[in-house]
Amino acid sequence: MACVAMLSACAAVMVVSPASAHSSSVAACSAMMRWPVEQARMVGAFDAPDKPWLPGHRGVDLAAVEGAAVVAPADGVVAFAGKVAGKDVVTIRHGDAQGALTSTFEPAVAEKAVGTRVGKGERFAHAEGESDHCDGECLHWGLKTGERDYADPAGKVRPVRIGLKTPR
Repeated sequence: MACVAMLSACAAVMVVSPASAHSSSVAACSAMMRWPVEQARMVGAFDAPDKPWLPGHRGVDLAAVEGAAVVAPADGVVAFAGKVAGKDVVTIRHGDAQGALTSTFEPAVAEKAVGTRVGKGERFAHAEGESDHCDGECLHWGLKTGERDYADPAGKVRPVRIGLKTPR
């Protein structure tokens, strides 16, 4: 589903000149999402479990000092801000343009109220609190598609270049 959304977005910016009507056309695309911290450096990679109930790392850990700004990776709405199992967590629900994705950040303290719309790149929280990922040294970014499926956030921040063949 996310691929269809990306393809639609990329096709919308593609320009095909009449001279190249019988050749391949390539559209440059921007990334679907952006990193939620400046100068992102991954210190823990996504590791999907073989089965949903098995252990795994359902997100990425990004180097971030306590107090570091957390910005929205894509447009969305702050859906949750509070404690989960004693950890500070903030969640953003991204709309249909991103295929109904949900981003979760920990440890993070919200600076915007639940229900607030945030734009891609807008600050909505800061890194703060304890985490079983890496206290005071990172921000965990989890990304869920639908109700139960997790995705690798790193795959959503890479620019994608799509080549389309025009009909002959």
